[in-house]
Amino acid sequence: MMTKKVPTVALIVIAALSIGIVSMIAISYLVYPGYLDTGEPNIVALAWRLLDGHPVYLPVDDAIRTTNVYGPYLYLIHSAVFAVFGGSVLIGKLPGISALAIALILVAFAHRGQGKIAVSLALAYCAGIVGLNLPMTIWDRPETFIFASVAAGVCLSNLDADHHGKQVRIIGFGVLIGISMGLKAFAPIYFLPFGLLMLFRDGIIACILTVIVALVVIATPFTFDAFRPLYLIELVQLLSDKPNSWDGLMKVLRYSLYYIVPALIFIIPVSLNMNQTERRDSLLLLGGLMAATGLVFYPAQKPGAGMYYLMPFAPIVAALIVRGLSSSAKQGAILWTGVVLALLVNILAVPVEKRLWRALEWKTATEVGLEIDAIAASHPNKTIEIGIGSEHRGYRKTFQRTRLVFNGHPYTLDASTIIETTAWGIDIKPATVALISSCVTDIWLIPADESPFDWNSFYGNDTYGPAFRTAFHAAYQRIEERTHFDVYACRS
Repeated sequence: MMTKKVPTVALIVIAALSIGIVSMIAISYLVYPGYLDTGEPNIVALAWRLLDGHPVYLPVDDAIRTTNVYGPYLYLIHSAVFAVFGGSVLIGKLPGISALAIALILVAFAHRGQGKIAVSLALAYCAGIVGLNLPMTIWDRPETFIFASVAAGVCLSNLDADHHGKQVRIIGFGVLIGISMGLKAFAPIYFLPFGLLMLFRDGIIACILTVIVALVVIATPFTFDAFRPLYLIELVQLLSDKPNSWDGLMKVLRYSLYYIVPALIFIIPVSLNMNQTERRDSLLLLGGLMAATGLVFYPAQKPGAGMYYLMPFAPIVAALIVRGLSSSAKQGAILWTGVVLALLVNILAVPVEKRLWRALEWKTATEVGLEIDAIAASHPNKTIEIGIGSEHRGYRKTFQRTRLVFNGHPYTLDASTIIETTAWGIDIKPATVALISSCVTDIWLIPADESPFDWNSFYGNDTYGPAFRTAFHAAYQRIEERTHFDVYACRS
């Protein structure tokens, strides 16, 4: 009894601590007055403008350069939240952080029937994976939403194999796959383990019906003008030429061990103890997990991607761990293995969590936000946007450009989009140069003491190019210097 009690208490404590740490970080970032990622404000701005009927996807040769490669449901989710709560930096982060909370709740819900030990181990493992993948797991980008969808998939897979459960799975998985694909194009890969399980449990007709439901769900947003599919497909095709990265592949392979090794350790040694159905289902999930992980390697190793692409697999791994825990004949040994796994994953997450915590520059972010608001107030009849300068430090200050968008200012150029597109061969078009020359926006804010639009991006390329800079300097002049931004106004 004592042999089982000690690891049980340890698992509960580790789960509570890991969930507490993740919650503290998530809530802190929610109320943090700025952003840490260049892509976050792009998603937020496009979603906010969607409420006024502005298109999300534009042609690659359009003068306005704001289109990103994410699917329509990412913007629809954020727009729905904005419609209810209004627009602000905090509200823009709410969907992503809420998705993380929902995902962890679903992990606990999926294993509630196996008892507190199973719930604690599943939560401790998933919270550790969340910590290892910070800050991507608290951003408003697709991965956390897919993470929640996969966690919901585990719940569906646990339903009884009766007629009612089959119907719910067909509709449920169809909706989840459709929404996930509407977040990121390759997201159906994450549901491959469930697809194998469904094929053997519910039959091929159920799988076909699930695909039909998924296709209807993914197609629906594209019936609206805001989401022109051809524009998105054109951009995806151009960006698909990103080079492969051997270093990126090695890193992704290394991080895949956090998923593959626990699944193997908890299933293979105990599979002979399972009944025939349980063994079949567990091995199908395990085989599907390994196959799907291998398929994700390709997009994950591309420049700009990374090991966080594997994060949505965590709920499936947790389900396999719990299956192994329930089937082991040596409960003491398997419990201690669970304790070691939970400790290891969460201890390895500590440096990542500390690094994120140090990256939160509360004083600077607050000052930048207040200065943007003050400049806007001092030019009440002018349209204002924020552009990049020539330094990385100043570039981070431009992330708060959504403050202006929320107040109705234009949104014509987004550096995060232009960084990606120009790095992979989609140069600034003459129409964009003409746009800046025509002073469509009255005032541009540029990070203080930096050369406007003169930054070599993370990929090493000249983001905007000399023709754009020449046009900007011909059209605008610096009229004011503040602490964080220089104010450039149209000369005419």
